[in-house]
Amino acid sequence: MIRLSLALAKVGGLFVVFAAVLGGMALVTGAGVLVDSAFRAQPPLRLAGADVVVSARQSIPRKEDLPVALPERARLPLSLVATVSGVPGVAHAVGDLSFPAAVLSGTAGRTSDPATAGHGWSSLAMSGRITAGRAPRTPDEIAVSGGKVGQRLRVMAAGKPGTYRVTAVVDAPGVYFTDAVAITLADRAGGAVDLVAVRAAAGVDPGVLARKVADRLGAGPAGGYEVSAGRDRADAESPGAAASRGLLLILPGSIGGISLMVVGFVVGGGLALSVNRQRRDLALIRAAGATPRQVRRVVTVQAVAAALPAALPGAALGYLLAARFGDLLTGVGLLRADQSLVYGPLPAVAATLLLLGVVRVAAWAAALRISRMPVIAGLPEPRTPSKVRTNAGLLIMLASLVLATLPLFVQTESAAVGPATSAILAVIGLALAGPWLVQQLTGALAGSRLMARAPGPIWLAVNNSHGYALRTAGAVAALGMTLTLGLSVALTQTTIATAQSAQAAEGMRGLVTITAHEFGGIPHDLLTDVRATTKATAVTMTTVVTEPLLLGDDPGLMARPAMALGPDAEGLIDLDIAAGGLAGLTGDAVAVDEKAGRVGEHLDVIMGDGAKVRARVVATYRRGLGFGPIVVSRDLASAHTTTGLDSAILAHPADVAGLGALAQRPGITLASAPDGPQHAATSAQSLVNFAVLAVLMGYVLVAVANRLVATTTARREEFAGLRRTGAAPRQLRRMVRWEALLVGAGASVAGLALCAVPLSLLGIGFLGRPLPAGPLWLAPVSVAGVMLIVCLAMEVSARKIIN
Repeated sequence: MIRLSLALAKVGGLFVVFAAVLGGMALVTGAGVLVDSAFRAQPPLRLAGADVVVSARQSIPRKEDLPVALPERARLPLSLVATVSGVPGVAHAVGDLSFPAAVLSGTAGRTSDPATAGHGWSSLAMSGRITAGRAPRTPDEIAVSGGKVGQRLRVMAAGKPGTYRVTAVVDAPGVYFTDAVAITLADRAGGAVDLVAVRAAAGVDPGVLARKVADRLGAGPAGGYEVSAGRDRADAESPGAAASRGLLLILPGSIGGISLMVVGFVVGGGLALSVNRQRRDLALIRAAGATPRQVRRVVTVQAVAAALPAALPGAALGYLLAARFGDLLTGVGLLRADQSLVYGPLPAVAATLLLLGVVRVAAWAAALRISRMPVIAGLPEPRTPSKVRTNAGLLIMLASLVLATLPLFVQTESAAVGPATSAILAVIGLALAGPWLVQQLTGALAGSRLMARAPGPIWLAVNNSHGYALRTAGAVAALGMTLTLGLSVALTQTTIATAQSAQAAEGMRGLVTITAHEFGGIPHDLLTDVRATTKATAVTMTTVVTEPLLLGDDPGLMARPAMALGPDAEGLIDLDIAAGGLAGLTGDAVAVDEKAGRVGEHLDVIMGDGAKVRARVVATYRRGLGFGPIVVSRDLASAHTTTGLDSAILAHPADVAGLGALAQRPGITLASAPDGPQHAATSAQSLVNFAVLAVLMGYVLVAVANRLVATTTARREEFAGLRRTGAAPRQLRRMVRWEALLVGAGASVAGLALCAVPLSLLGIGFLGRPLPAGPLWLAPVSVAGVMLIVCLAMEVSARKIIN
């Protein structure tokens, strides 16, 4: 009964716990849905008629880490089809090809990815069926979905335009050519296929058949083949979808980790408030013979009782948040549009267990001090901050300054770790040393000559903040955390993105970009036509895997975007060459950042399809931030990409009219501001980070507002005592307003001060100036938001009590 009565009493602080857990459940559950989807979400299955799919290995295993996904399609020898066909239990096996194809007008044959829309006719046996007409027989015949038999269509296939007659309508997306034409278009004359699709004989279990095929091929962790059945077939079909799973693990991990830390802060503050309001009750049960462990258990029961009702509605909000976040990832291109998220119960269960663990730890920490105090010492509210806590906080804040210097030595994306980690450490240090700092500053202000002539409400506000430093510092630390984390993360992203864009723009000054995304790549004749008008070079974007190249890189294998250029890029693209030249980018050649190697050295590179290449370094350059640490030759990249087509053309706009005429072609896009290879990923990740940050900071502000309301309403007896000494209601309201201004000003100064040094050092390291790049108006807007929330929360609740 004692536990129950205590748990139901003084609910102000416990409501803060409820609100904190509600928001925390939403954030952590949403992050958990993304993690769950990384393991279980699958894109649509094209080869639905295949029970087993054989593919080349599309990942590189790493010890004690996730494998490195390879987004470019690796090929299989054509002879593998006959080998698989001879396995007992196989009814039918076909070699599947995919290559760029797009109908130039209409919707016939349209797919979500034109880069892999073309197929050979034999693949239809595993992907669909004929609904009208007959199979293509001659090189100028095709089968499509959504067309009409006898219709003649203009098709861009593997970068080559042509006119084809529709001889069949099928129920599978894509454009189907005769097998001979498909082999020619896909440039597989040497005999290679993308996949081997296998149909099991009647009564044969697909899983058993997959093991038989794997045994015949020697597939496995050490082999070069992967044999997939069931839901794993979709990953075998779409290596790009498998590669995007890494993002669904990295982003939620950081979101969930920061969310748990923030929830711990807010819950700990709410429980500290609740414990302070129950000091007399807890002291009484100590006097009645309760042990310190029993006192801590009482506080834990209160915390869990407040947290459990928030689990279910918080989880529901988390699933809604995950859906919106999935839409955002799809919109910025970090998640395939056809790869939907998976909504299962596991994220909610895991979030509940994690947050209950955080709540229990926070309850233990909040009750530790009072449970160990003598009974008499536990009655008054503590006024003096702990020396151990203060010294630990100051040391942590000092350590954060050391981490903030990282951008002075590392000018890569990895340098973002410095300001981000520095901000987190600084916030932790502020939470620990905050009471002492508040006591010192308000003590100095209270003892100044200015206070001798100050009106009564101001004098009371300053001395209240000084006397109850723990109470004041809790709000200052939470609000300062909002400012520090918000400004640090936002301006770190924009500063690095600005430095990258500046280097890329300088290197491609005066150029225009021509793309053809609707065709899956640049048509073969387009580069020739552009060169007839002006000087131009083709660019291919790909992915390479290397050992660490620069300070701050992943210590193991690291996949990174890379631009592929040819010798004709000399004089067009300025990488700020340090040694060598782009004219040497032929064959197995690469150029690297001057900090990553020297001309004449050899570098082991794994291409995006897993092919290992011993490349020679023919040039080094200084603009590695804008163009990445490695640039490969077009000769090298073209043999190891899924489409085999260039990604873009960079040209001098010497003949604007001529380029404008080329841009009028269907599917061709002309842009006047070329982007570097890092731009797309950086912009998308920045947008995602901003969205996550906005949700997280909104949660913190709401939670802090709840805490301020609970703290203010707990001062009913204090206000009553002041009324009995002659204070008028108007004076008490003015006192609360001044206290709110002190809390808001303290949080603003602390938040700005803690992020000022890391951001200044970041600006010096990346931009050569002590100011970050980006929307600096975020600072005054954030300060105004903090001040508004503090004033409203304290004013409204105090006015209700005083009146």
